[in-house]
Amino acid sequence: MEPRQPNQSESDFVSIVAHQLRTPLSGVKWTLDMVLGGTLGALSAEQRALLLKCYESNERMIVLINDMLSVSRIDSDKLEYRLVPTQILDLLDNVLFEMASSVGKKKLRVLFANKDKNLPRVLIDVEKMRAVLQNLLENAIQYTPKGGKVEIDFQVVGELVQVSIKDSGIGIPEEDKKNIFKRFFRAKNAAKMEKNGSGLGLSIARGIIEKHGGRLWFESKVEEGTTFSFTIPIAK
Repeated sequence: MEPRQPNQSESDFVSIVAHQLRTPLSGVKWTLDMVLGGTLGALSAEQRALLLKCYESNERMIVLINDMLSVSRIDSDKLEYRLVPTQILDLLDNVLFEMASSVGKKKLRVLFANKDKNLPRVLIDVEKMRAVLQNLLENAIQYTPKGGKVEIDFQVVGELVQVSIKDSGIGIPEEDKKNIFKRFFRAKNAAKMEKNGSGLGLSIARGIIEKHGGRLWFESKVEEGTTFSFTIPIAK
């Protein structure tokens, strides 16, 4: 059975609640920044460790709230798209640069199967496509074991550019595949790893890709890895 789509009043309610929650969470973040920065004096190692746990929990809540707002806007069709011709390879390089620390900590190899500088430009909203790439790459990095690899490929398919991001991680169990784009869903093997995540990222990514006139899908085998691919129209 397909999940019921929220109506306008439900989307508005989610948006209002999310906005109301974001304000106090931002206040908590500001306060913790001050305390951890030494504004109120030196901290013991134990105090700093406890405050860092609070900070990380607060950050997870902020991410969840922002994801809820994105979902609400997608449902209500209130997300504005400013489409501009863009070289998606350059955007991907920027996102990878921002994630260099995460890649380095796990000693991962990021490999390009095809890094054609003559790849046609695509028509995208840069910031929204950045969010899609961040989500897919964060998942690939998060679920790939230390020393593993993430492979990225680009292809031109007719009037579309296809981007594929392949990890060498835990894969998705067969029984979970049909639910992977459902909101708040997490595959059983991913949940057991206790990795951070709202369960909204892939749903948001698919909504953004579809608004661009593209498609997002995946292929996966347990213990071998997962490949997420999407298509985006070429700028004319």
